[in-house]
Amino acid sequence: MKTKRVIINADDFGFSEGITTGIILAHREGIVTSTTLMANMPYAAEAVNRLKEVPSLGVGLHLNVSQGPALSAVGKAMLAESNGLMNHSGGSVIISAIYNPRILKAIEAEFQAQIEWALEHGIKPTHLDSHRHCHAFPTIFSRVARLAKRYKIPYVRWYGEPLPGNGLIAGEARQRRIRKALTIFSRFNQFLQDNLRATRCAWGIEHTGMLDANLLIRLADLVRPGITEIITHPGLPDGLSASSTRLIESRKVELEALCNPDVKNAFLNNGIELIHYGEI
Repeated sequence: MKTKRVIINADDFGFSEGITTGIILAHREGIVTSTTLMANMPYAAEAVNRLKEVPSLGVGLHLNVSQGPALSAVGKAMLAESNGLMNHSGGSVIISAIYNPRILKAIEAEFQAQIEWALEHGIKPTHLDSHRHCHAFPTIFSRVARLAKRYKIPYVRWYGEPLPGNGLIAGEARQRRIRKALTIFSRFNQFLQDNLRATRCAWGIEHTGMLDANLLIRLADLVRPGITEIITHPGLPDGLSASSTRLIESRKVELEALCNPDVKNAFLNNGIELIHYGEI
């Protein structure tokens, strides 16, 4: 494929009113083409109602066993704390899945409940990804692939972030470690993908919380032929706290960058077609 095509996905749709509003603005006034809905979060139903404001926005699912209330009975029993809420890092989800097969089954059941919630609310998901990237771990990925096939969801986010260098500022050490781990996982997942892979890579892992106009312009210069996903986290920080997300002020920076005319022109001038997963 000689055409350069880029999916610019905004994670966390439905996390909060401010994040949802920011994503809508980033699509309507900027270059975001796709988003992924957190079906279990309290603002999810209102977020779905607001999709009528942006009918051209592609919508997938941001599968989530890290935060918010569980939707499934087994999720409530095995993944939630005494207050009824899930509270797990991506790493703790993976470790639990390694040592406790029952947790792995609970994760799959919770993901299934979130997919069914979205379908019942009129969402036909373009793709699946996950909060805190836990679906990248091969034993979880295999179950997500199975759910995608069962519910006729054509694509799952494909990790692997071979950053081309050429002047890109390095991300934080923690994010570099996460990028490397996800890239390794993707090499195993290629045997489990079941034709669910659409993109050649996904950018935005190492630079989570660091995307600004200058970095997006540089990424536009580095896009190669094929389909690339750029993972973003725009939003308005209203109502967010450090206990719920480390990405607060950075969301506003990303929103401004994604709506910056110079950024849009950089993608256009590099011959890049901006698409969402439903347009592949």
